[in-house]
Amino acid sequence: MAHARNPNAIVLMIPVTMHLPAGSLVCDGKDRIVAFRLRRVVWPSLLTLIVFACSASCGRQYEANPTARTSFAYVQNGCGPTDAPAVEFYFTLKQSQFGKYEEPFVMISINENLPSSGPQDYSIKSGQYAVLSSRCLSPGQCDAATSGTLHLTTFNPGKGATGEYELHFQNGRVERNSFDATWYVVKQLMCG
Repeated sequence: MAHARNPNAIVLMIPVTMHLPAGSLVCDGKDRIVAFRLRRVVWPSLLTLIVFACSASCGRQYEANPTARTSFAYVQNGCGPTDAPAVEFYFTLKQSQFGKYEEPFVMISINENLPSSGPQDYSIKSGQYAVLSSRCLSPGQCDAATSGTLHLTTFNPGKGATGEYELHFQNGRVERNSFDATWYVVKQLMCG
């Protein structure tokens, strides 16, 4: 017997029905028992599968979700870098009151070709001011996105917007999320 030589070996016994071809030895129709060593076949396979699963999920977690996902989304009128009208999106972890957004948050500002309805797509490119984005993890510490996209599925001025964004940062991190933004009315906004 196999386990008499190695008392620590795990032997798995599986009943297997064996069908013999015509003209071969006579079989009485009973199941035959096939034994194989669990340690030599299953453990290495299981260990390999676990290593691949962990390495794949760890890489995606670092790249795609370095910070907690934003829970609240707001859209409002704003002023762009040239004091022209803009549309600003804020994605935060905490609910906002009176248009004051606490860190951490992500901000996207559309400064040219302002939306009037959806769907509409915008590209964020380093060195261009048509669409700007930044991620503020703590007060006074904001990182500008080097590239990204903003897709507006719907856009209703004064009501809200839906869509998704993907932002790439200098350190290789990526922020992406879908949103359903509530419109916040900024009182006494004067640009230019």
